[in-house]
Amino acid sequence: MSLKSTYQATRGDERKFLRDIQPGDHLYVINNHSDRGDTYSEWIVTNKRSIMGHREVESPSHGGVMSAQSLLRKEREVLTQRPTHLPNLGVRDLHGAYTEDAQRAARLVGDLHAIETANALSAQHAGRR
Repeated sequence: MSLKSTYQATRGDERKFLRDIQPGDHLYVINNHSDRGDTYSEWIVTNKRSIMGHREVESPSHGGVMSAQSLLRKEREVLTQRPTHLPNLGVRDLHGAYTEDAQRAARLVGDLHAIETANALSAQHAGRR
């Protein structure tokens, strides 16, 4: 079963979402910030289940854990493809003192680290299906 690119917080999409996701899948949500612009957060589907029986998801950037159902209901939309046009919330550089080139380099290093961390977490959970 392949994942849709976007799941909305509707009853039908929620059922499909909970049926389609597998341990190790990467999920993304868009975070709207009035003061900093939009970012995205990444979540990895784990091999664990919540008390209600739904798969859990974990954030590689801050280690937060919740059920996949809660993530969809809270965020109202979950993506299955990384939004490359937005910065990752977990690695966003807020140091205005850096030069533009230094900010760009820090962002690239931070993004690379975030991707490697997410891939390692994904592999950890995908290997235990």
